[in-house]
Amino acid sequence: MSKATAKDVTELYQAARQLLLNTERTPFLEKSLDRVQDALEPFEKSRRAALDVGCNDEQALYVIPNPSGYSCLGYDVCLQRHNALATWLRSEKLQADDLPPEARGTVRGYKAYQTLLQRAASYCQRNKLRCPAELTPQLIGLEGKRVEVVDRHGERRRFIVGKSTGWQPCHLEIARRNSSGGPAVTGAPFQSVRIVA
Repeated sequence: MSKATAKDVTELYQAARQLLLNTERTPFLEKSLDRVQDALEPFEKSRRAALDVGCNDEQALYVIPNPSGYSCLGYDVCLQRHNALATWLRSEKLQADDLPPEARGTVRGYKAYQTLLQRAASYCQRNKLRCPAELTPQLIGLEGKRVEVVDRHGERRRFIVGKSTGWQPCHLEIARRNSSGGPAVTGAPFQSVRIVA
């Protein structure tokens, strides 16, 4: 038998991670899944050390390193997104717990959100589904229409409602019919939404 290469080890690690994400935790499987998780821990530590998330409590932001710099995610946004995703997974008859309020602003809370995202992405990929948790409820069904909104801050603006691609789409604010995209919708929940010509 030949010696395992770094590529072999990486592929085995990725397969084991995928197994953990794709397998629903049941009392029967819990101990086996915990053993797989424990075996992966040394690999996880080295992987995490390169990209450890930080917390900026002053601005209530997770600071997330990436190869080209940093990005940020608000503590409250993370909590809201986690709980919306958990609610959707439960509607799909899968076990998913809400993030407790005391996890807000902790690395543990951020990692729980990332783990839940990976589980949901894997579930959607296996079942050819799209998760609606990031869609703006007031805009569902208005895709392709020009709307005028008054956002929660009292600002009025007009845009064409677009929708992103991928397993977890979000609504987009498209400026004009000939635009090739736009930013994610912000300012919801809206004080008002009306279709305009």
